[in-house]
Amino acid sequence: MTVDAPSAPPRIDVLGVPVARLTFEELLARLDDALRRTGGRPEYYTYVNAYGAILAAREAPYRAAVAGADVVYADGIGVVWATRLLGGPCPERINVGPVELARIVDLCAERGASVFLLGGAPGIADEVARRLVAERPGLQIAGVHHGYFAPEEEAAVVQRINDSGAALLILGLGPPKQEIWVNRHLAALQVHAAWCMGGLLDQVAGAVAYPPEWVRQNHVQWLYRLMTEPRRLWRRYLLGIPEFIGRVALQRLGLERQA
Repeated sequence: MTVDAPSAPPRIDVLGVPVARLTFEELLARLDDALRRTGGRPEYYTYVNAYGAILAAREAPYRAAVAGADVVYADGIGVVWATRLLGGPCPERINVGPVELARIVDLCAERGASVFLLGGAPGIADEVARRLVAERPGLQIAGVHHGYFAPEEEAAVVQRINDSGAALLILGLGPPKQEIWVNRHLAALQVHAAWCMGGLLDQVAGAVAYPPEWVRQNHVQWLYRLMTEPRRLWRRYLLGIPEFIGRVALQRLGLERQA
């Protein structure tokens, strides 16, 4: 039976990014539809936080790449706040961590849909695959590939994914690379869905510490990351958050302009 593609979820523009107004359960149901559907263009999901929204406002190629997604969900509480200020509130923040990843791959196992993992340093995707399968022997990992490949190798990576027969492609290349890569190759990919997950593969593999649950519950992941990587991230958060607030305020007044 062919399942029709679901209609686009309601969206609200945040600094040029079409943020979807939906819950994680609704997004999971959308993935379920994609896994059962035959033919057609793959579904493409990604996320945006305050840093990503600023990056999109500054850089047209990244903005175009996220605009090509079927769903761009609000990963940061700042983006949820912005949607409320701009008149199209998101029902919740969607932060895909290990618990949410487990729900996603459990659905794939139930549907008999295989998964391809793309991203991280050499060995990271292999370790994630090992851990996921150890917890659920029914899960099929169609293939893995690290994220350190040259531009001239991209066609071969796409072919490897297609040859694997994977239904779901999980990308951990980090923004903006993952979105630009997917948007460029979406027409050639033969998966049912492609989902950008940033640094989650590193966290699941144990290469990067995952924030404690109380940090997630209080929406202060940015503070946790700043404290753990201050030299790398201080500009992103200490300068980026005020810039994000200012740009959203200007958009509310009709004065914001993108690059």
